[in-house]
Amino acid sequence: MAASYNFRTALNGFHKEDVVHYIEYVNSKHNTQLNQLRSDLDAAQKENRDLRAKPDNEAKVKELESELQAAFDRINSLEKELADMTAQRDAAKSETKPGNHAELEAYRRAERTERQAKERSDAMYQKATAVISEASAKVDAAALQIASISDQVSAQLTALQQAVTGSKQSLRDAAAGLYAIRPEE
Repeated sequence: MAASYNFRTALNGFHKEDVVHYIEYVNSKHNTQLNQLRSDLDAAQKENRDLRAKPDNEAKVKELESELQAAFDRINSLEKELADMTAQRDAAKSETKPGNHAELEAYRRAERTERQAKERSDAMYQKATAVISEASAKVDAAALQIASISDQVSAQLTALQQAVTGSKQSLRDAAAGLYAIRPEE
């Protein structure tokens, strides 16, 4: 046999250790985010308790309650993602038998993770595009309003100039008439 090719090299697959390290990295990142959200949640709950002690802060309490609910929802989704990632990591670590099946499965998990990340970034891009489009539409509407008001002011200034010119002419005509009927001394 002239040349022997490694399966991973031939199909551009991933090394099992690289996939495991990546999943551990993502797991660590999710843990950090989860801890941050939990500390934010604790701070919000403390602030909520402090504000509940003051009856004149009902609006602030309702706002904090909605923020608290959003934080709970985010924590729940992150915990679910963390559980999924942990299960993937554990599955990757427990695969000890060498062979094409294990490598193919690791490649599929990595591909799935990459696809999920791309979908998330696409969703964020679409949200940002929508916000920019909305802001652009508002700026365009404001520009149209300004142009309309500018045209109205310009028309009113022109009418005012015509009225002043007409008044000046009327005063000149009246003065000329008075001079014409003026009795001679």
